[in-house]
Amino acid sequence: MRIMITGIPSYLMRTVDSVSGATVKHRPYFENIKTKKDVIDQVKRIANTGNYLIGEGAANSVRGHDVTYIPFWHLANSIHSPETYAKLNESFDLCLFASANLLRPGYAAATESHVFELLNMPIVVMGIGIQKKENLKAELPEGTHRFLNVLKKKESFFLTRGHFTAEFLKAEGMKYVRPTGCPSLYFDPAQMKRSLSRLADPSLAEAQKIALGGYLGSVPDTIVDAHALLHKDTTASYVIQDEVIVYNMNMVGEDGSEAYDPAASRITAQTEYKHAEKWQRKRDYLVFFDTHKWRSWVSGQDFCFGRRFHGSIIGMQSGIPALMIAVDDRMREMLDFVGFPHIEASVWNREPQKKAFLADFLSKIDVPAAIDRYSACAENFNGALKDIGIR
Repeated sequence: MRIMITGIPSYLMRTVDSVSGATVKHRPYFENIKTKKDVIDQVKRIANTGNYLIGEGAANSVRGHDVTYIPFWHLANSIHSPETYAKLNESFDLCLFASANLLRPGYAAATESHVFELLNMPIVVMGIGIQKKENLKAELPEGTHRFLNVLKKKESFFLTRGHFTAEFLKAEGMKYVRPTGCPSLYFDPAQMKRSLSRLADPSLAEAQKIALGGYLGSVPDTIVDAHALLHKDTTASYVIQDEVIVYNMNMVGEDGSEAYDPAASRITAQTEYKHAEKWQRKRDYLVFFDTHKWRSWVSGQDFCFGRRFHGSIIGMQSGIPALMIAVDDRMREMLDFVGFPHIEASVWNREPQKKAFLADFLSKIDVPAAIDRYSACAENFNGALKDIGIR
């Protein structure tokens, strides 16, 4: 089958040089990233580096087909070009749209509605989810309602991140809706199971090589975590995903000043952000624009811990035990669906003896049950792909 993938991309989007009609030209190299401006520009292109795992997982799910990634910006820029859409409709049998928390008050999917209105092929919306449950229908922008109405009239398939999104879309009249979880969950099932098998180990609370993730620049929660778990002479390793564009984490210096070591994937510039003065540990700030480099680095860690879903999933894809702190509805929906052990932020944040609490929590994890639940989810995902005819 000839499949066009669009929406959230894998990191390979970074090699796209130009697009014409249904043809994508790639450069045989990645753009170099060294300066402050380079880092910010690359993060802006993906909005959140964790999104690379979504695009990668979606593309991996259709391996074996004739697959082309068409950047969504090309589809958007070509709305008034009938020739382009004629070529796209002639060149592909199905469109796979990789998405995330598209159903949210602050985002109007008007452009998506215009694009899908012009595509004459079945459309699979993979990984769609919500950002917050409360008053979702009432607060959705008109553009998103139009997006749903367009797809309601077409041969469309919705694979959602969880049950709440699925029920919402069914109530909106979508024909095929199946909760499957984020596609990043199924990139490497064997390693995911290996990660789960290693999680019920209370000694992980003493680990010093921890991949930390959170929302530095917004709240100091990760600083508190690092102080609770790491020795005073341990360097904290914090992975940045979108902090430099969303949470005012500033790399000190001019736009053209050197700020990044691409070999080590490490920010070399001095950083400034709210609550930074609270740190009592040395720290490294890492940011990855290549998921294989990210997995390579995280495979050298002993534990992944924090408030970022994909910052933990990348560790699980590498077989590293990972435990997430659930902070919002989108994260809870994904975690509740797949059944991964996790701790509620409200519980963890008020716990005075964090290391002891963590060790106790890990000791009580039912690993066989977690692996069985994950295996059932993987089977369900593959079943959805078979329903659609792409597995």
